Amino acid sequence: MEISALPVTGNGEEVAKPELGEPVASISRVKEAWIADSLKKRQQEFMDEQRIRAFVGTWNVNGRAAAETADLSEWLGFVPATEDEPVDITKVPELVVVGFQELDARAEAFVYNDAAKDMEWTEAIERAMGGARGVLEKVASRQLIGMFLLVYVRTDIREWITEVQTTAVGCGIMGVVGNKGAVAVRLMAQDTMICLVCAHLAHDAAQVGRRNTQFHDLCKRLQFGDDTVFDHNYVVWLGDLNYRLVADTATVARALISDEPQTLLEFDQLKLAQTQSQAFAGFHEGDIEFAPTYKFMVGTDTYDTRRQPAWCDRVLWWMRAGNEGGVRSTEYTSIDTVCTSDHRPVRAMLEMDIWRVDAERRRTAYLQVLRELDRAENECIPTATLDPTAVEFGAVHFGQAVRRQLHVDNTGHVPLEFSFVATPTRVKSAAPEWLHISPAEGMLLPGQSADVQLTVVVDQRTSAALSRRAAELQDILVLHLRGGRDYFVQVQGSYQTSVFGMELEVLVHCKGSVREMGADDFERCLRSGRLSVPQCVWRLADFLARFGTDRGLSLFGHPGDTALVGRIREWLDRDQELDPAEILQGSAPQGQARGESLQASLTEQTLVPSAAHSLMDGTAAALELLSPGTWETTPESDSSAEGSEGDAGAVDEAAALERVADGAGELAGAPLPEAIDGQTAAHDVGVDSVATCLVELLGALPAPLIPAELYSACIEAGALSRAAALEAVEELPPANLTVLVYLLAFLRDAVERGAASARRVAHVFAAVLLRAPAALAPADSDVERAEQFVWFLLRSHGSV
Repeated sequence: MEISALPVTGNGEEVAKPELGEPVASISRVKEAWIADSLKKRQQEFMDEQRIRAFVGTWNVNGRAAAETADLSEWLGFVPATEDEPVDITKVPELVVVGFQELDARAEAFVYNDAAKDMEWTEAIERAMGGARGVLEKVASRQLIGMFLLVYVRTDIREWITEVQTTAVGCGIMGVVGNKGAVAVRLMAQDTMICLVCAHLAHDAAQVGRRNTQFHDLCKRLQFGDDTVFDHNYVVWLGDLNYRLVADTATVARALISDEPQTLLEFDQLKLAQTQSQAFAGFHEGDIEFAPTYKFMVGTDTYDTRRQPAWCDRVLWWMRAGNEGGVRSTEYTSIDTVCTSDHRPVRAMLEMDIWRVDAERRRTAYLQVLRELDRAENECIPTATLDPTAVEFGAVHFGQAVRRQLHVDNTGHVPLEFSFVATPTRVKSAAPEWLHISPAEGMLLPGQSADVQLTVVVDQRTSAALSRRAAELQDILVLHLRGGRDYFVQVQGSYQTSVFGMELEVLVHCKGSVREMGADDFERCLRSGRLSVPQCVWRLADFLARFGTDRGLSLFGHPGDTALVGRIREWLDRDQELDPAEILQGSAPQGQARGESLQASLTEQTLVPSAAHSLMDGTAAALELLSPGTWETTPESDSSAEGSEGDAGAVDEAAALERVADGAGELAGAPLPEAIDGQTAAHDVGVDSVATCLVELLGALPAPLIPAELYSACIEAGALSRAAALEAVEELPPANLTVLVYLLAFLRDAVERGAASARRVAHVFAAVLLRAPAALAPADSDVERAEQFVWFLLRSHGSV
């Protein structure tokens, strides 16, 4: 069992809470963590474990008047059969938790939230307890419109119960009204913290996503002071959770007729949400061996055919790490004979392990731990051995983590506190940006050892200097022993220079394999003034055009093969041609070949300013390719989107934007296959892998293709018009504009020839072309506006 009285550090470890007068002023944070761990190992010396039983009941009463005493007594289950029968206190649970939903369905309850129904049902429940009422004491109740939670404890353990608090949160209408939400009670049983939550979540079978969201919202907003739901040893969650079945009506009917409702549990939305970690992850539930509890015709045992039967009414529990197995179900059932509502009441009988910490025995253990530490510290200075002292990471590729272990042994006679510290040349951190150390500090007793994991990752933050060979993948780490010496660890690796993660400024000047270039070679190419579309971008786009679009295959709708993507990246880094024989995975329908004029428009010569052009001339030439007059028009275009500056153009623009917005749901999440002429578009894993490389290459640029300082202007343009989008890109540097125009020419051709929809392309490329500056928090609408911005740039004159 974990000791809840011990505070928890940020990493989840418990820190010993010193008793009054304990000498802890000089104890470091590392020592505190070690002492807490030692106390945890010895907690059986000062912890007494006990067991209580809990009745947990939930019932959606559908706004009905208080039920008959006999019905309520049958639901409770522990009530003596007759008033004359003596009460056997051992048969009465120590904890009684009764939760209601839709207790008050009146419209005025939303406004006044009065307690009339609460009193009526409280009195009814207490009458139904019969003789057991004399040995039960109410310790808490909380009501929120139709939700009501009552908590009783047995009088002989009443002194065990302390720190009782209640709270309530609405998450219904507008996310705050209490027609849906939860009421909660927390209490301390001996030294065990228990949280009881009675909830009513969104109805309707299609609202499973909303129910999942409401669960997470309640977990955050239900608070007792600074404590949340999960700052307890146990959480018991009951109520009308409203999860339904995803099975069809015929399947449900067959299971009910054959009296095998449990076969439907595989269709239960709650269990599916748990399996997929969408809601109630880590919660447990007793075995469901009763029929669905909703929806019945009131007063009968017949299901209402207007609703699909489901297990809406549930009791679940969660146990904090270290308390596993502390809650067990001994009974879980519904009461089929109580028919006053369209729901059946449900009850669960739980066993709970609780414990009491003996303060004096804990103090004794604490002092023994301190003496053990003190005795070891007084023997001599800490010493350690490290293996190895030089860590070689070998070949390191962009975006791929390489891990090595450093073994630290305490070879001295005293506890050893170690930490990696900054150096005079790197004063703010113990390691360079491309290296992560875990753990960066720790404590070892004599004879103990630890493995420190060193992880190298070259990403967008660190690739720029390494890609140009202006920096090396090597460093000296300093391992400091508190009260002892410093140890030096050399770390080094060989970064495999890649076009992935390389600055665009370098890519547009490089001619040849970046893998074989040295620092001087990069400097010479930057001084050459030969600005062009990067060879790697051209190769990827050319391959996709020739073996994807021309063959009638879809683009950007499927993920690539990881191994094949790795090989393609290696070819690009070595300036090698992409091999269709190795990349293409199968045959595909032959599309109509493109004309020579379009093929020529995608070559780097078409879009690259010549040496004779000034930078301004190059910018103007590139922008001309985006201007309306350059692209083929249709007869309708003269009077539609790109017509006059009057209202007609604005109306068409708004309609086009609405069509993009309508597709937002389809674009969310993983790529989905496109449909062409009513059929699912053919695709090739090899072509998909090349497309994946193109997206990854643009996403790996240390600075996005559209610079961060233009982010806000482009996002604003995405909410306005194509003209605004074109105006925004006028500010692009020549190199960025050159690559953007080339990319758009390729993508526009793919869209016009049916290889991908404009919505798909805008969704995929918005995230890699536009990235918010680090200091700017993107608004919720930025994603949609970014996609609209790219969509505007994709449009030909008169096209949508």
